[in-house]
Amino acid sequence: MSAKSTVQKTTIQKIGQNHVIVLPQEALVRLGWKEGQMLELRTDDTGIELFDPKTVSDEDFQRQLLSAKMAMRKYHVALSALAKS
Repeated sequence: MSAKSTVQKTTIQKIGQNHVIVLPQEALVRLGWKEGQMLELRTDDTGIELFDPKTVSDEDFQRQLLSAKMAMRKYHVALSALAKS
């Protein structure tokens, strides 16, 4: 799987008593996700992470990855400045 990330916009919509986020077809194809598939949702103060729990094999690694993502979000400005130098 490629490490390349993409940014796309989507909208939160209300359907009945629930809210949904519509995922673009190309994102589903890229991830290999199908309609009706169960996914896991993690949230923190900076956002959400949606993933297929079947692809997660090492819980400790996933905790470390989540910590790294949170640090990258928190220090995004500083890391961007460092990358330019």
